[in-house]
Amino acid sequence: HKITKIKERGSMSNVSNEIAVQERKDFGKNASRRARKAGQIPASVYSKGKESKSFLVDADAWKVLTGHHGSHMVTLKNGDAEIHALIKEVQFNYLKNYVYHIDFQEVDMDKEIVAAVPVHAHGESVGAAHGGILEQELHELEVICRPADLPEAVTADVTKLDKGEHLCVKDLVLPQGVRTEVDGETIVFHVGLPKEEAEAPAEEAPAEPEAIKEKKADEK
Repeated sequence: HKITKIKERGSMSNVSNEIAVQERKDFGKNASRRARKAGQIPASVYSKGKESKSFLVDADAWKVLTGHHGSHMVTLKNGDAEIHALIKEVQFNYLKNYVYHIDFQEVDMDKEIVAAVPVHAHGESVGAAHGGILEQELHELEVICRPADLPEAVTADVTKLDKGEHLCVKDLVLPQGVRTEVDGETIVFHVGLPKEEAEAPAEEAPAEPEAIKEKKADEK
């Protein structure tokens, strides 16, 4: 789960996904290990033109938040203070199955941001139902919107795609308040031919009957 590109532009709104954090006072590998053992995740919040801040996030609360919402935007609550932030990177230990660090990017709710969101397919394509193979070329789409309008994902209706057809960025229906500057001709999904069809040799033209060949020879 990564959102790597942040830019700011102009607008206004609210973020509903809230999670409590506490200031981190102890640092270093040993302190981080103790925090994780106590069920807390070390986190950093980066802000344009400001020093980064360090917090601890409750691991169970984080699991509930991301499991139910899958959101890119959160409101970090430290007492009465609130920070609206974009989830920039989640570092995960796959061997031991736990999150060991989270990076947030603070955003201005009065300005637009540029962020990458996943693209999902909806429905079964006609072509896939008849033996074709639905293939996804673009897995993330860079969008521009207010922080509160940032969608969890962009859904593409692929039901009408037949074998050999494709769906482009210009065919996507984006949520209200969300736009993209990605080239509209960029292919997102296409339905390929089954392997046996793709490799089938072209049919040869039927041979002329011997009688016709003899007639042509006599005419000459």
